[in-house]
Amino acid sequence: MAMKAKYEIRCSCGTKFTGDFYEYVFAEYDPELKDSILSGEFNRIPCPSCDQRLHIENRFLYRDEKNKLWVWVCKKGEESQRDELAEELIEKNTMIEGHFLDDKEDYRRFLVFGRDGLIELLLKEDQALKRSEGRSLKNNPALRLIMEGNKDPGYLFLSGKNIKISLPLRLTEAHKHLVTGPEEKKKWLLYYSQGLNIHNPCSSFLNKRLRVKWNRIREKEPGNDMENEFDDFAESWAGYRMDIKRFKALYPERREFFDGLKNMKIPRKLRAMNTRLIPQESG
Repeated sequence: MAMKAKYEIRCSCGTKFTGDFYEYVFAEYDPELKDSILSGEFNRIPCPSCDQRLHIENRFLYRDEKNKLWVWVCKKGEESQRDELAEELIEKNTMIEGHFLDDKEDYRRFLVFGRDGLIELLLKEDQALKRSEGRSLKNNPALRLIMEGNKDPGYLFLSGKNIKISLPLRLTEAHKHLVTGPEEKKKWLLYYSQGLNIHNPCSSFLNKRLRVKWNRIREKEPGNDMENEFDDFAESWAGYRMDIKRFKALYPERREFFDGLKNMKIPRKLRAMNTRLIPQESG
């Protein structure tokens, strides 16, 4: 039932080759592909020269008959093109008409960005997945990896029974005044990972009431990232923990909101993946 398309790939070792990648997944008929999406192995292919497993992020359609989901998964970096892609999705539905899609009008159509966007949607709309993964996602330890040197800051890794998620850590220009050396950077990224652990798109510990309150505060006291409430939460949490007096002066309502979360029970422990986090700078 799945459909593939050929893509030309260039590996970091310099090898060019052609690989087949899925562009249409039917969850009932392709359960192994659904599992590969959850685990992060979807559309990964080994380089024939160095055997490195490469991931090609491509657009694909995801169909779920049981839950009547018809989802177009676009690239994560395409979110700014949401309106144009929504128009293109209408054409995509027309193009695919007749291809294993009976009673198309019964389906609920969604547009999401990236694998994480699809998993976030499935954890809301796929009730069986929500039951099987929800508790384990909230109880299994979260692992933080802080990268060395001047590379990407690192990731927070979450895992359920089948789902594996990596959430990038961030250090924005707006907060670099709080980071004057490797120890401050390590502290910032620790606090940022704490914020992501509390509130992220796949397993947030904020209930509906708190989430509504948080977004109301975000509108009254705009931060540096108004598009993504989860990154905004993590960034604000790090700023709050790094310099609470300055944070209170800038964001009194955010500070009051965070003060109210201090006694919240977070069963998912946050653990470091290694102890060699950030090297000391010489001189």
